Amino acid sequence: MKGRDFDWQPLGPASVNARRELPKLVASYFAAGRQLNRGSPATALHEFRLRTKHLRYTLEVFMPLYGPGFQSRIDRLRPIQNALGERNDCEVFLSDFKAKAPAAARAFVKKRAAGKHREFLRYWREEFDADGEERKWTQYLTRYARTRSTR
Repeated sequence: MKGRDFDWQPLGPASVNARRELPKLVASYFAAGRQLNRGSPATALHEFRLRTKHLRYTLEVFMPLYGPGFQSRIDRLRPIQNALGERNDCEVFLSDFKAKAPAAARAFVKKRAAGKHREFLRYWREEFDADGEERKWTQYLTRYARTRSTR
C-alpha cells in the first residue's frame, strides 16, 4: 500500500475518485492478508501491520465522503493492527534482549508472540475475511461516497 499509485483524477470529484480507487485498495489489502498463515515470518506480519495502519489512515481521510457510519467499518481494522502490533513488540523484545533476558522470560514472550499470531489469524479468517466480507467492503466503498456541498 505504501507507495501505491492511485489513478487519481485531480480535476474529478473526490467522491468519484474514492469510489473508483478505494475498492481497489481494499481488494489489494484482502489479497495480501490471505497470504499470511501460521508459518508467516515476523517480518511479513510486521509489514502487514504497517499496511493495515496505512489503509486505516487512508480510509479515515475519506470520512467526510462516507459519513459517520464509515467509522464502524474502519474500526474493524483495529484488532488486526493491535494483535500484530503486540506480536511485533514481542519480536522486538526477543531481538533486543536475546541472551540477556532469563530463559523463562524469553519463553513467555515467545508464547505470547505465538498467541498474538493465532489471534490475528483467527480474527482475520473468522471475522474480517469471513465469507462475503470483501464484497461488502467493495460495495460500500463503491456506493456510498457522496459529494459534499461546499457552502
